[in-house]
Amino acid sequence: MKIQEDIKKLKKYALLSFIIPIFALNACLLLYKLLGNIDNYPQYDWDQKRIEYSVNDYLELEKDYKKFTFTKCPKYNYQVYFTSTGSNQEISEIANRDLINDLLKENKIKTKIIYSEKTKNKSCLKNYPIVYFIIKNVSVLEDILLVARGENNSGFSKIINPYFYGEVSISRTARYFPATYIFKPFIILSAIFLFLYWKSNLNIFKQLKNSKNLENFSNYFFYFGILSCIFLIFHASFLGLDIDSKLFGKIRKLIIILFIFFEVAAQVSLTKNLFKFRELLKQNINLLILKIKMVFITTVIILTLISLIILSFSDPSSEFKYILEWNYFALLLLYYFLSRLLWKTK
Repeated sequence: MKIQEDIKKLKKYALLSFIIPIFALNACLLLYKLLGNIDNYPQYDWDQKRIEYSVNDYLELEKDYKKFTFTKCPKYNYQVYFTSTGSNQEISEIANRDLINDLLKENKIKTKIIYSEKTKNKSCLKNYPIVYFIIKNVSVLEDILLVARGENNSGFSKIINPYFYGEVSISRTARYFPATYIFKPFIILSAIFLFLYWKSNLNIFKQLKNSKNLENFSNYFFYFGILSCIFLIFHASFLGLDIDSKLFGKIRKLIIILFIFFEVAAQVSLTKNLFKFRELLKQNINLLILKIKMVFITTVIILTLISLIILSFSDPSSEFKYILEWNYFALLLLYYFLSRLLWKTK
């Protein structure tokens, strides 16, 4: 039967509509966290407990970030000292930073000395064995990370988990190279599968209308779904564009608001149809999952209203907004996973 073919397609599109955006969001997050938590280093002989370089040697090693490396890093923390041309006394970098800068300007630094300590250096990639193994054996990944760090050094910060602590927004994790090459194409691809998902639902309802006298079903969910796809594509396309304009900033906010509105409206409209005709559909759907979807969509509506009230009538912290952002979008995507479970195939 053709309806079974459409149900199989719908289940496939629902799963892809869940997996692809989840992957895009969290891949950008992990990449941002990696670049924020590790450092690149000049190619010193970090395995030695004491390293000493002449002024010309260490300045040569440090002058070009492209010669820095993530994989050849100091596994343990270290202390840096300098000696001047007038004395062999070692001057601590931490305690005498201004003095060292003055000596450098006057060309009076003779050597740089590095002493290894016993505590692990959390900024060294070697202390993250799985990631270190991957990057060390796929050299092109290190090249990409070096370019990302060199071009956007101030764009990354140390974070733990924005789902719980709200240290960073979704857009910030996705706007820098190479994350933008993950986020944009995968989110646009997600919008395409979302379109196919809503179209498959419409096709199934039309077939059920003909075979089971399913009268008066509302097809608003399809049009809401299409509009949500369009605004999602706009959102992904505009991300990362550096346009210094208040109007552009307001347009971006309006686009994400309209995406949320039409996405929630589509989910509500479709779920109402399913619940309304549940007796006629019981051979094709799992009624327990439908009840779960009803609870889910009710929860989404309540959370949306509460969030709008908080954002409209108070001034919550950035951390609160970012926690809400990460968890709200992840919650919306669960709808498609439930859709995968809802429909029965024979």
